[in-house]
Amino acid sequence: MRTTIIGGVFRNQDEAVHGIKALHDLGYEKDDISIFAKDSDDVESIQQETNNNVTETSSGRGKNAGKGFGIGAGTGGVLGGITGLIAEVGLLAIPGIGVLAAAGPLATTLSGIAIGAGSGGIVGALTGAGIPEEHAKEYEDHLNQGHIVVLVEADEEREDRVYEKFTYNNALNTHTYPENVRGDR
Repeated sequence: MRTTIIGGVFRNQDEAVHGIKALHDLGYEKDDISIFAKDSDDVESIQQETNNNVTETSSGRGKNAGKGFGIGAGTGGVLGGITGLIAEVGLLAIPGIGVLAAAGPLATTLSGIAIGAGSGGIVGALTGAGIPEEHAKEYEDHLNQGHIVVLVEADEEREDRVYEKFTYNNALNTHTYPENVRGDR
């Protein structure tokens, strides 16, 4: 069965929690959902409220996340990808963003790779996971604004409902990867 990654950006923790709970209502589990935020307290609270603690990836999606880390790295060196774990939330030190809190299968994958120095570190990692560079840059911008990014690996049968749930729960934008599976807003 074909799967896609659907990403939604939420203004705050409450909206992200509602979006993730809607995913759980559709039958998605913690190993299908990744959460990224600048504030580790946001990710920890979201994990607690949604029972979405993730310690390892089982889906295999995101296993190529490290392949794109050179995109956007510019002339900088390489920085260790993981700076610590707090309550199963990976803290990634990324120049240009600062510390990024992350949980879920993509976050678990990213925790073991080196992030290229420069503001493109997270951009390259996300492109390696199959997200187009322009959208990865958009996610980076949202993270810098304090928004929360939620990514889910959606199966063909439920992807329309995931898209609807993200929209219903006030996602600022929603994208589907690979692109052109449906219209993005």
